[in-house]
Amino acid sequence: MKRGLLIAVVVALVLALAVPAALALTDNQKAELESLYQQQEQLRTQILEKQVEAGIINAEDAESFRERMEQRWEARKERMAEGDYSFGFGQKGGRGGMMGGRGFGGRGGCGNCPVNDTGSAL
Repeated sequence: MKRGLLIAVVVALVLALAVPAALALTDNQKAELESLYQQQEQLRTQILEKQVEAGIINAEDAESFRERMEQRWEARKERMAEGDYSFGFGQKGGRGGMMGGRGFGGRGGCGNCPVNDTGSAL
């Protein structure tokens, strides 16, 4: 009985140490993710510019959105520098998430939208 318990504990410890190492990102994967996030940011900026051209939003609102986008991009770069390459919900360190931070169930907004806590545009 004790021997079986000891074996189970040893196996659990080995798995606890091996799984995080197996899930770690390689340098190539990190570089690729950084590049994709950069492209995403550039596309969002282009979309915003096209919305202004089309008259969907006015220039003043676009500037507010652009400032918020820049803040999000800087925060994303900081998280990547810390090793957090996650996307969307459930990010490390309690950022975002479904019920925490500015997640869908949180204090309003989706966490990626340029809205304040009341849900109105910044």
